[in-house]
Amino acid sequence: MAFQTKSNKPIAEPLHFHTVHGDQIRLSDNNSRATRDRLNNTLLFTNRPILANEIVELYIEELSTEFYGLIRIGLTTIDPGSFTQQTLPKTMPASDNRDWFVPSPRSPPNIMKNKTIYLKYTTEGDILIDYDGTGFIKYLTVPPITKDIWCALDLNGVVAQIRLTQSEVNVLANSVDRARARYLQYTNNRKKENASIYYSGELAPGFVTMSDCDENSEISENIAVKKKSTAAIVINEMLKRSMCIVLQIIDMDHTLSTYLTIRCLTEGRTSNEHTKLIDNTFDYVTLGDEIGLRVLPDGCITFSCDNRHVKPLFNIDLTVNDNPAVQQTSYNLEFIMNGRVTGLRLVGIYRPTEAEARTLPPAIGGGCQATVIHRICPYGLSGLLLPCKHLCVCYECGKALIDRHSCPNIKCRKPVKGCIKVYKD
Repeated sequence: MAFQTKSNKPIAEPLHFHTVHGDQIRLSDNNSRATRDRLNNTLLFTNRPILANEIVELYIEELSTEFYGLIRIGLTTIDPGSFTQQTLPKTMPASDNRDWFVPSPRSPPNIMKNKTIYLKYTTEGDILIDYDGTGFIKYLTVPPITKDIWCALDLNGVVAQIRLTQSEVNVLANSVDRARARYLQYTNNRKKENASIYYSGELAPGFVTMSDCDENSEISENIAVKKKSTAAIVINEMLKRSMCIVLQIIDMDHTLSTYLTIRCLTEGRTSNEHTKLIDNTFDYVTLGDEIGLRVLPDGCITFSCDNRHVKPLFNIDLTVNDNPAVQQTSYNLEFIMNGRVTGLRLVGIYRPTEAEARTLPPAIGGGCQATVIHRICPYGLSGLLLPCKHLCVCYECGKALIDRHSCPNIKCRKPVKGCIKVYKD
């Protein structure tokens, strides 16, 4: 049965205070309430990165009659889990830097008991706060945020006890429920999506193979939700030139550092050469982003997130399938949810036309395409390929193959890393 939700609120996992905090802070059993014992060393963080436009609600439960000063609220791109008691700052920075964004009120806000302070940020870099329930005010604008970002607050002032609440989001603790709810939200405007060249509709059985995914994920909804760290989906359609596969991230575990692993299976076999771990050094991805995998004419498979930062993953040798007389080699993409990505939706596949699939890369060298198709260079054999040491091309073709193609020998197909010119007596 499909998960039903009528709420248009953002869907999020439970939000509470991080277990890393200043030593003058006491947390309740469920980490939703923070109480300050004394001043100084009173930093607090959310347990996970907050989402763009997600509203953080801080309900003031107790005020101190002995101390004065405002509660300081801001954002940080530093994972609180990376701090130790020795490295944890005793207070928030006095000014903004590349890791901390700390808005300063234009005038002292009216801080009262049993009132709620609201904070949110936008992808454009606006940080907005509502101190007294009269509405959000933009207190700071920073460059567009393309990193994970945690809410941070310093309980070093008049506020002595505060509680994190979530009334402006649809809180779902179960990853399958979150994935299905987001699926319904993201596909609410199906008319536009149905018109996309990538949309494939409901998938036929056998089109996708899921392993170690939650049994409640339904293939009719094109959803896969992680059950184990080895959870994976395989697209059972052979890769062709100009093909494009689009997936959407519908759930994440923010406690992990990497995102997922993408690899290409050759005749069902894996290799390090065709495996790429996606982490934040490669690209930044977040909930709702669409991942696009495109096969270029030369066999290079590229990765992009929401059509930005197109980057190469690895190369496959599609030339082996250019000769119809030769048995076709199957290449299939596998997505392993061994990191932060715990839920994926297959949006669809662009299937190239026959002409697009047969569009060969530009000819390189003197007779590259003839070499590929006939496995012998029409310009003679003068290039010894390295490291395989096969002599099947001319020297000019051999140089053009370096770091771009595999050995034309059908029994070899090793990547070409060098070429030595040989002479015949």
